[in-house]
Amino acid sequence: MDEIARLALGALLVAAAATKIARPRRAAEGARALGMPGRFGPVAAAAELVIGVTLLSGRATVAAAAAAALLGLAFAVVIALAWAQGSSRMRCGCLGGDRERPAWLLLLRALGLTALATVVVRPPAPGLRETLVAMVAVLVLAVAGLAVCVAALARQVGLLHLRLGPQIPLELAEEGPPLGEAAPPLDGLPAIGQALVAFGSAGCRLCRRLEPGLRALSHDGLPVLVVDEVDGADVVAAWNVPGFPFAVHVVGGIVVAKGTVNSLEQVESLLGTGAERMSVAA
Repeated sequence: MDEIARLALGALLVAAAATKIARPRRAAEGARALGMPGRFGPVAAAAELVIGVTLLSGRATVAAAAAAALLGLAFAVVIALAWAQGSSRMRCGCLGGDRERPAWLLLLRALGLTALATVVVRPPAPGLRETLVAMVAVLVLAVAGLAVCVAALARQVGLLHLRLGPQIPLELAEEGPPLGEAAPPLDGLPAIGQALVAFGSAGCRLCRRLEPGLRALSHDGLPVLVVDEVDGADVVAAWNVPGFPFAVHVVGGIVVAKGTVNSLEQVESLLGTGAERMSVAA
């Protein structure tokens, strides 16, 4: 069992390192999505590669497994902190994944890596293995408890936090699509009724903090289309987006309001401006 766990853990870490090395840009974006500097991606890849190769070689198994457990706990703490800042979905860039995944799933994956590493630990002194496994188990439970508390806290105060700051978005005539004209093409944009098009970037902290508020607006019945800087580069250019986060209010396919937004209050103000302009026009 220990040998199978050692080989599985080593192969997993080497594969994760290989995908980061092969796609450094995605690795840097994943690091920024977790609130870390972009250079953290190559550092994590190097650590995963060294630990993985050591485990596969069968040498210094105890030290490598302990390092893997600490690496898993570090990932768990980083994910929990990003979750606390309002990022309930993240693109970590691990194993070549480009899609955003729920924060709780990424947290469980990091804790699973830690648990697998504890199985591999084989200290020579009798009783030491059980002690180390117990200590790691306590740390895993502590991180899991912290994640639950963070989720509950974010749920209670997340929207309130997003409402802080100036209430009026920055609207400039030369930025974004022209007011009163048809919106540029965008898949999913309804031809009838209103919609909010939000532009963001994986490396933008304000964009991540706006995500819960945008989901709340979507749950209230407002169609919200989110365009990523990388995946929707052509759309960003067509809509003349100057920076992130940027939002555009579209009614019946016509642009009625736009601007740079830094809080949920500014988004609501932008929607109010669009509704007022439509009322005046009617």
